[in-house]
Amino acid sequence: MGEDAGRAVGAAEVPGRAGDADGTLWVEQGIPAPARRALVAAGILTVEDLCRADPDVLARLHGMGPKALARLRPLCDG
Repeated sequence: MGEDAGRAVGAAEVPGRAGDADGTLWVEQGIPAPARRALVAAGILTVEDLCRADPDVLARLHGMGPKALARLRPLCDG
């Protein structure tokens, strides 16, 4: 076993998963960490993904609060 044994596979390491799998885009937008994790876990990795997502579904994601929703909303309105 190598030193990576037991390490969880990140989304960036999963074949076919392109985009911002580590949430860097969301960090740049000032999205809080729980909401970033929720977006990445839901496969919302780009602004295009965000704009295609149902706002009600976004609001129900675990970790998505009013502050994050308020910061995300302008990304699709602009």
